Amino acid sequence: MKHWLWSIIALFSLLTAAAGPYVVREGNDWRKIRFDVTKIREGSILDFGKALNHHRPAGKYGFLKVVGDHFEFEKLPGVKQRFFGVNLSEASSIPPKEDAALLAESIARAGYNSVRLHHYDNLIVRKDGGSTTELDPEKIDRMDYLIKQFKDRGIYVTLDLYCSRIVSDRELPEVFHPVGHWNYKNAVYLVDSARENFLAFAKNFMTHKNPYTGLTYAEDPVFCFISTLNENRVLADWNPKNHGARGWQWEGLFVEWCKKAGIPKEKQSDLRFRQRFLQDFQKKHSAKMRAALRAIGIRTPLTDQNNGPEPLLNLTRLNNDYIDMHYYIGHPEITGDNWRPPVKCRQAGWVELFQEEDAYSNKLGGSRICGRPYTLTELKWCKPLKARGEGGAISGSLAGFQDWDALYTFQWAWGGKDYMKESWGGYFDLYGDPISYLSDRMIHLLFLRGDVAASKVSATLVMPKDAAGIDPEAKALPRLCNALMLVAKLGNSTRVPADGSYYWHLGSKPSEQKLVRQLEGAPVGGKGVFDPRNCHFISSTGELELIGKENLFRVAAPRSEALVFVGTGAGKADVLSVENRTPYSTFFASSMDGNELRNSRKILFFHLNNAAHTGMTFGDESMELLNSYGNIPHLVRRAAGEVALNLGAGGAPKVYAVNLKGERLGEVASTFADGLLKFTADTAGLNGEAVLVYEIIR
Repeated sequence: MKHWLWSIIALFSLLTAAAGPYVVREGNDWRKIRFDVTKIREGSILDFGKALNHHRPAGKYGFLKVVGDHFEFEKLPGVKQRFFGVNLSEASSIPPKEDAALLAESIARAGYNSVRLHHYDNLIVRKDGGSTTELDPEKIDRMDYLIKQFKDRGIYVTLDLYCSRIVSDRELPEVFHPVGHWNYKNAVYLVDSARENFLAFAKNFMTHKNPYTGLTYAEDPVFCFISTLNENRVLADWNPKNHGARGWQWEGLFVEWCKKAGIPKEKQSDLRFRQRFLQDFQKKHSAKMRAALRAIGIRTPLTDQNNGPEPLLNLTRLNNDYIDMHYYIGHPEITGDNWRPPVKCRQAGWVELFQEEDAYSNKLGGSRICGRPYTLTELKWCKPLKARGEGGAISGSLAGFQDWDALYTFQWAWGGKDYMKESWGGYFDLYGDPISYLSDRMIHLLFLRGDVAASKVSATLVMPKDAAGIDPEAKALPRLCNALMLVAKLGNSTRVPADGSYYWHLGSKPSEQKLVRQLEGAPVGGKGVFDPRNCHFISSTGELELIGKENLFRVAAPRSEALVFVGTGAGKADVLSVENRTPYSTFFASSMDGNELRNSRKILFFHLNNAAHTGMTFGDESMELLNSYGNIPHLVRRAAGEVALNLGAGGAPKVYAVNLKGERLGEVASTFADGLLKFTADTAGLNGEAVLVYEIIR
């Protein structure tokens, strides 16, 4: 279709848009697509399961261990291990046994080599008036069987030992009631009986024998690493308001600590002393918890405090074997009840947020600690964010460049059984969102397969060893962390790097300004560009680039390339170039035969924009206020772009449109001259079905 016709359609849509509710319906702007995560055809271009074959059964190489800043298996010394997983939350973590094999196989074919079982703990304990530390035989049997299915397919398992187990007031009478999630986490720090309750559950859970593997969970290396308390922010949020009736106990402990430390009463209001107290308290608490869990027999790496960007938490995380964090863009702002609409969603993706003064993006990687593996066990560009197609290209390429160790999408599903069939899903559910589902394939290729090269240049944020040296008002890391993440490997440390690499001191403006002058003065690592004034950054490897003035992010690695557009216009990686017609579009090309993209004879190509459900209703066309979920069938936003791939001399490639099962729908018109393949990527699709995926064969 000619450019002038697209302009007329866009103008007509604008002029005829009625004020008031915007309802997503099939038509010129939205095209129908069939999507069922359980129906990926074996051996198709979308079947990534073969990538897991080397680890079948999971655990065959022994327990995972920490070696420097990465993971290795005991029986594979010297081989760095990465994990790309997905969360199974609530009921989906203990499916009926008749569904377990299909669920595990669907996850394997999607290319995940790990899962995180989440919010499972309240479901697998007794509800008959006994202790909530005791396991429900039928529910734990479901989990045992599911873990066996994962193990057989080379999929590793991680989890938190506490997420949402509801402890009765009778069990912990001395804890502030009701014993909700927050009070329980707080009580584990402060009340002996609560800590004993936590450890009793951990012991029962980790030492029960799985009849399908013949091993206890503690004995089974299918478990890769474990967190203690999910989203533990107790130290960052200490105040009487947030801690209910326990606030006084923290105060009492602080006063007692001050007496022992010789801090007079008139100085105890200085928040820096409180930070020093919390640092000391966390160190002792972590040592006790680690010793108790090791005594149970748990051998996996352990962590805690996996939420919060505060500099104080970065210092207290030094007590962990590895560092874990959570990161969301477009997280819904709930205005209704129980996560139901209406909900607000600000329509701004990472490329836009990056350029704001209070940029949220430093939460993505700013908490990495030098010398520790770094994981993100919750990662999501949420629905109904228009820009969520960018998520895989951005997070996958940054994770590869930063040489992180694990990413886990939140989430495959929450509960019920809709995830076993075509259904609409919620804000986070992959089974109800073809855009997020395909975007994750980019993470597999860019990060897990290792297509993006890791930076050999480091930049270190030097923290004070004493928490009293951290500004108590600092709620996030310096904005400079955002920019550094694009040009060098970012990490925190209490020591100045000995290798002469880039560094600056937390809270020191002169130190920060000196570093900026260094970075601006010469190419970073020979290829990197650091130009914050123009929001232009190129990674030290030359493979990643953000061009702020063009609202464009590009990836140009030997086997995979991506172009992420906020607006319309032209963009070029290396082999791939696009004339994009539709805002919030991501284009991705990846070699699937082991060759470099330029020489590949089998290429997977994605064109992602937006998807919604039929009847999904918003306050207006901005789509920032969701009033109704809608229902299936899924609809894909009409989007298009002129694609060119410089593949060099040889036979003319063929371009096939592919459905979300991985089946070819038919050949797409293309031209090939002087090594340049050209075709139009148009979500309008073929044979009445929208198209997001292409297979290019040469």
